[in-house]
Amino acid sequence: MIRINQIKLPIFEVGTDSKKEKELLSRKAASVLKCRTKDLRKLIILKRSIDARDKNDIHFVYSVNVRLHDSVSGPSAETEQAYISSLRNKNVIQETKKPLVIPATDPDKINSDLRPVIIGSGPCGFFAALVLTESGFKPIILERGQNEAERRKKTELFFETGKLDPDCNIQFGEGGAGTFSDGKLNTGIKDQGGFIDYTLRTFVRFGADEHIIYDQKPHVGTDVLCDIVKNIRLYIEEHGGSYIFGARFDGIETEDNALKSVYYTDVRSGKRHSIMTDTAVLAIGHSARDTYEILKDLDIDMEAKAFAVGVRVQHPQELIDKALYGENRLSEKQEILGPAAYKLTHSAKNGRNVYSFCMCPGGYVVNSSSEADRLCINGMSYNKRDSGTANSALIVNVTPDDFPSDDVLAGTEFQRELESKAYSAAGGVIPYETYKEFKNSEKSPLGISEFKSCFLGYSAAADVRAILPDYAAEAIDEGIEAFGHNIKGFDSPDTLIAGIEARSSSPVRILRNEERCALKVNGLYPAGEGAGYAGGITSAAVDGIRTALSIINRINNI
Repeated sequence: MIRINQIKLPIFEVGTDSKKEKELLSRKAASVLKCRTKDLRKLIILKRSIDARDKNDIHFVYSVNVRLHDSVSGPSAETEQAYISSLRNKNVIQETKKPLVIPATDPDKINSDLRPVIIGSGPCGFFAALVLTESGFKPIILERGQNEAERRKKTELFFETGKLDPDCNIQFGEGGAGTFSDGKLNTGIKDQGGFIDYTLRTFVRFGADEHIIYDQKPHVGTDVLCDIVKNIRLYIEEHGGSYIFGARFDGIETEDNALKSVYYTDVRSGKRHSIMTDTAVLAIGHSARDTYEILKDLDIDMEAKAFAVGVRVQHPQELIDKALYGENRLSEKQEILGPAAYKLTHSAKNGRNVYSFCMCPGGYVVNSSSEADRLCINGMSYNKRDSGTANSALIVNVTPDDFPSDDVLAGTEFQRELESKAYSAAGGVIPYETYKEFKNSEKSPLGISEFKSCFLGYSAAADVRAILPDYAAEAIDEGIEAFGHNIKGFDSPDTLIAGIEARSSSPVRILRNEERCALKVNGLYPAGEGAGYAGGITSAAVDGIRTALSIINRINNI
């Protein structure tokens, strides 16, 4: 196929009509390729981004793949390349990427008595399970939380009453922490091998809108993600896989440095169970702190790693839209483009980096706690992103040098100290204050703002700045002022600041070898965000896919 980059179309010309969009792209592609539109056999949109540098002339920018009839480009790859060369256009190249194909596993090599175990059902876990299923295995998925329906009930009850289930909440349950987030699928990792494309197409296959395949910042939303993870589970179960909910990982047994069995505890009965297996994927997520403690006791090699902590800021979504889209024809731009998102970074004078993270247009700040007497927050959006409020984490880098000790789990201790302070700040509910109060270190904040707040879970005015280490508060204060130069009104005194955002990524990395196994345990595969190898839904999914492929390769080469 022929790839064409940098096709630009005015947003008002495209509108929201996907059929018209394809027609306009076909005309543009034919013009670039110096052929007729009827010479195009097929056109596929690969990527669509927004160029809003000129707010009065905003464009969509596309990359597309085109298949021409043989009468134009010739019947082979060689003749197609010759045709491309004749155009002398740097934006026209031959597409060489091929889709990821999941290899089948020789049925004679699959031991039905030693089924692979996936510990955790977040993106890393359910993609690893899905790939193994499609290769011929019947994996067992252990999840300490409940299925998506029960989890939704538990989460809503927590928002309404503050009653926390430590095993089933925003962090734990079917779909992992990412399910109760904005559902962003963009990532900074490179897609060598078609892993990201496979991930996005899998989400579409199980219920997402097709536009996530090509949008620069694909978004699904919590409400849709819940249905998708359920659909993936049903598919895995239909093909022989098994889910065990309410199953908290409890340890492993080894023999000659190889995995022999996995233990779990039924969270309701307290009964301990074992599963004989020689293959387990540790897809535990970044909040499974008790699991890190188990792994430490098992002498699994781990190391402390850097992460980031900070706060959540809230602004009216229209303030962000005006700043990024311009006020001219704003309502039309909002209809076509949806609520605007931003990504901001600043290097503070004290040497810290402060940056926006997990920005949620039209979203909510949610109480995402998972431990008693500790409080952390996150951002969440539904598919329509229609709350009218934008929120984002503003976080500051921390390293093991900032932790209270040199213990491998000192980062977890650091997080817990911050979350305990956040819990105490407002009597166990989400603490917030205005930027004016944050900046001036006012000790008796009123939290009164002209800006609308969007919290899920109870909240109260409190001294948020006092929760943070001084270096983090200083960097965030400086960052907000700097970001006010990028987005007018970002540094408004009415900006709402809530805390604490302490789980940007895992504070631990579980070390693994080239085969992706834990260093001392063959057959145990640390993977995803909780193992320290991913940061977000897509990268966690990709690590799960790669891990499953490594398992398939190992079995096929026995």
